[in-house]
Amino acid sequence: MDLGFLVPVAFFAMIVWIVKIISDNKIRKRALENGNLNQSLKYLWQQSYANKPLQNIKWAIIFIGIGTVILISHFFVLAEAVAIGLTTIVVATALLIYYKMEKNKC
Repeated sequence: MDLGFLVPVAFFAMIVWIVKIISDNKIRKRALENGNLNQSLKYLWQQSYANKPLQNIKWAIIFIGIGTVILISHFFVLAEAVAIGLTTIVVATALLIYYKMEKNKC
């Protein structure tokens, strides 16, 4: 399976993300300068992911699971379909663990 198309797609997504961050910061700066703070700009002042430790734990669990699957598929020379299926199962399990943690607020 040729995954060469992912490089331009990822590059485009990165550019869009950077432009969004820059434009949000410009809007925030203008709103503060003008004193024009209304409810439509409320999303600019929402808490970041750094203030939500369970969000960070979720991504840590997912990436640890993906890394484990990569190691397992490398050492046991699994077929590509099996590796993709195993990755899907591990990510789903990680999201279920995150859901339980969020529900219990451990």
